[in-house]
Amino acid sequence: MKHCSIQKGCAILAGVTILVLSACSSVLPEREASDIPEIILRYAEVNPSDHIITLTGRFFADKVKELSDGRIEIEVYDAGKLGNDAQYYDQLQMGALDMYRGNAIALESIADMEVGIMAMPYLFRDSEHFWKVCDGELGKEILANMQESGSNMVGLCFLDEGARNIMTVNKPVRNISDLKGLKIRSMEDDLLCDVIRATGAEPVVMDYADLYSALQSGEVDGAENPVCSYYSNQFYKVAPYYTMDAHTHSPSVIIISELTWNHLSEEDRQILMTAADLAKEYNKTVIENAEKEAYAKLAEENVVIIEMGDMTEWQEAMEFIYQSHAGDHYELIEKIKEMAD
Repeated sequence: MKHCSIQKGCAILAGVTILVLSACSSVLPEREASDIPEIILRYAEVNPSDHIITLTGRFFADKVKELSDGRIEIEVYDAGKLGNDAQYYDQLQMGALDMYRGNAIALESIADMEVGIMAMPYLFRDSEHFWKVCDGELGKEILANMQESGSNMVGLCFLDEGARNIMTVNKPVRNISDLKGLKIRSMEDDLLCDVIRATGAEPVVMDYADLYSALQSGEVDGAENPVCSYYSNQFYKVAPYYTMDAHTHSPSVIIISELTWNHLSEEDRQILMTAADLAKEYNKTVIENAEKEAYAKLAEENVVIIEMGDMTEWQEAMEFIYQSHAGDHYELIEKIKEMAD
């Protein structure tokens, strides 16, 4: 449903329902007066409708509607219907988009935010370590820093998209040396490009929407993605080798534009925060099963899944990335590492 977002002149705020109806009547469908929300927010997602992260976004939207008694409606636009990853961050900062589910990898390149440190390779030991950080006081401080950094974005909660692994088209990757010379797709991010270079591969920056055709045509030899994304986007059909190197386990973040946030009442902000906490807990309970199901279905599709053993060589290859990308955040990195114990 097309509509006017909070910042775009049709201020869809509590107490101005009549203004909304008159200004946006041409784009709102007919409904019973009691069913018309006072606030409509647009939420963007790059993944398809059946992806675990998209399902989490819809769960969040449902909880917001429930907690607000229908006053607030969040429309989830999946599969990149409103643009690409880089465009979404620009739109958030300008107030042209209300909400997006971003990833720490991309956020690392936008501003000097602490959340970008969470995209460092091999930073988290396992899922337990990941959630110990994201659920704790340190995680709350990192989320708060998003707004404090001047990014014009507010982080509501962390989500787990799963560890990111390598997919390849023509041959399996069993050792880091197998990646030497391969062209591997990267999002537009210096840190991720350096992670790919550290393996001996060549990063090729392109939009996520173009990845399937690039794998199919041979424009790239591979890419990297969490297993749920690999399966739901059907990348396995053109890149049937999947190496579980888990080079980074960067969290996702439900983000709201600071301009939108500033237009909300304290009550409505609290509704969004409560719904975000519920969405986080939902995500935590379903991600493990979603990954197991993805691996099971990939096995049925005869995908070659390579489980890794000793990752020392991979980890050692990434050492320079900490030196070149940590900036002033070494203390934060040490705090995160210490929480593995």
